[in-house]
Amino acid sequence: MNADKQKTLVESSRRNPFWVCFVVFLLLACDYGYRLVNLLDQREQLNQALLMQAQNVGALAQARQLESRLESLSLELLQVAKTNAAAKQIVQDFNIQWTPGPAASAPAPAASVPAPAAGTQKQ
Repeated sequence: MNADKQKTLVESSRRNPFWVCFVVFLLLACDYGYRLVNLLDQREQLNQALLMQAQNVGALAQARQLESRLESLSLELLQVAKTNAAAKQIVQDFNIQWTPGPAASAPAPAASVPAPAAGTQKQ
């Protein structure tokens, strides 16, 4: 009986390394799968961020264009307010003021678009 017992122990010891390795590799495969799912989620988030950034670029360009239009309109209104009472009343009601930035020393003529004041543009 000892021979049979010893024979089964030897056979079981030959099988154990396979199952141990199999379990280790299975756990490593599960870990890799979990990490792969997380990477795919991150990639999707980056794609969404790039899409949102592309959408916001158009809005940013439109805002800059509106800012320059509003600034030129305000400067023209300030010039007209020197001689027109209605324009002067609008300037007073809305508290429109023009402070030149470091690049500008005097108000630009109405025909040209003035440079925006410092601190008004964000990049």
